[in-house]
Amino acid sequence: MGIIILFPISGIINKFNFDYTYIKDFFQNRYNLRLVYFTFYQAFLSASISCILAIIFSLSMFRRRKNFFTKIAISLSGYSFVLPTILIVFSVIGIFGINGLLNNIFNFYNLLNIKSIFGLKGILIAHILLNTPFATRIFYQNLNSIPKNFVDVAKSMNFNFYSNFINIEWPIIKQNIYSTFSIIFIICFLSFPIVMALGGGPKNSTLEVSIYESIFYELNFNKAIIISFVQIIICLIFLIFGFIKFKGSGYFNILTDDFDYIFENNKIIKFLDNGIIYTFSLIFFSPILFILVIFLKQIIELDLNFNEYIIHPLTNSIMLSNLTAILVTFNGLVLSQILILMRNDYLKQQFLFLLTSIILVVSPIIISLGYYINLGELRYFNGINFFIIILINFIFILPFSILIFFTKLKNIYIDFQDIKNSFNISNLSFFKIIFPLIKKEIYFIYAFSTALSFGDFTVISFFKNENFQTLPTLLYRLIISYRFEEASYVAGLILIISLFFYLIIDYKFYKFMPDKRI
Repeated sequence: MGIIILFPISGIINKFNFDYTYIKDFFQNRYNLRLVYFTFYQAFLSASISCILAIIFSLSMFRRRKNFFTKIAISLSGYSFVLPTILIVFSVIGIFGINGLLNNIFNFYNLLNIKSIFGLKGILIAHILLNTPFATRIFYQNLNSIPKNFVDVAKSMNFNFYSNFINIEWPIIKQNIYSTFSIIFIICFLSFPIVMALGGGPKNSTLEVSIYESIFYELNFNKAIIISFVQIIICLIFLIFGFIKFKGSGYFNILTDDFDYIFENNKIIKFLDNGIIYTFSLIFFSPILFILVIFLKQIIELDLNFNEYIIHPLTNSIMLSNLTAILVTFNGLVLSQILILMRNDYLKQQFLFLLTSIILVVSPIIISLGYYINLGELRYFNGINFFIIILINFIFILPFSILIFFTKLKNIYIDFQDIKNSFNISNLSFFKIIFPLIKKEIYFIYAFSTALSFGDFTVISFFKNENFQTLPTLLYRLIISYRFEEASYVAGLILIISLFFYLIIDYKFYKFMPDKRI
């Protein structure tokens, strides 16, 4: 991991001409300080609101997990996070913009004296729509690990609603609330397409946008590197904050039996839960519904066909996304088990956590640019490009895989570790024993990684050429060529194919209750 990360960074540093005066002038510039402040402020607000809403949403869905709609909502929660950000921007403008669907119905722009969707409010809406479903999925999966004996104790002690939350549900959620908040903060801190499109100008610009402008418009590598170091320091602080609590302690016995929620038949709680589930689902899944309706309508009206020039980019996208998903799933599972085995060695465990997650504090633009510089003439070989794109996508998605696998494994591993030691079970046989309990997480990670890498544009944009295209780069080429009808068709393909693939895997293998075949 260290070599994969340090190799591109070395290429960037070679372009850096150290000058103390330049660094001093950079930090004395008031606009640069405002960039740091606004980037931090919007990321902190986005992460805080996303986590609060996710806790409310996940608790309601957990209490109504036998509801058929809940299963659909959980699958969509995972997919909403992997929606290509450019499609999120499109839907925010189309739904919440001044000419958007909601304003055409309710005219709230005039009622509330709102002049534009662009600025902080647009950035927050997009980030919340993107990140809240992901946090909801994580918290929901944690809640599904509540041991049955905990519920029995709560019933015997006649817990009220508040006591049940404080003593049963909150300790489970708290296991990785810090890490989830930190990851969402870093994602928003490093956000590029959303801020670029919805920021509304230099006043609401961020460090990531400034890096891009420094590299491609100003050709100022010194400024880009200084901003990158500022990003890394701030994100590293939040990464440490998130994972300092994310250690291999606080194990829970696994849940292997079904049980009814303690307030299953309370009509008031049931009414409130259903209201939250349907309202939140309408809000957070509105981008998917909106894009599907718009694109399908346009496809029908324009009578577009599956053209030959789409086949090659589509094939590349499918191959890249699936190979990336295999690497992420396998390595995430292996590393998570290693982390579990390190639970008695806190320092080594934390070091491995930071090593596998350190990539989150580095801008994808910087990593891609570093590889682009170091590869030199090799970047013109499609095979090399193919491998590098998979590698970069892999290292950026791996931390999410570990986050999900580790939380699940640490709640079950201690019980089965005793069985393994007592009966001298081999590692392969031991994996077969615990596989039914982590099967849904394995398929979720695979589907999540496939959909996320399928819609990637930032990394691929550095290595595309006339002979090597993917659907996202084809979409970009059509947009800048003003071929909007075909661009809408390709965008619809990206959404429909990734959504179909993700939901087929996630819906088929995801279950509310752990598998009892143990």
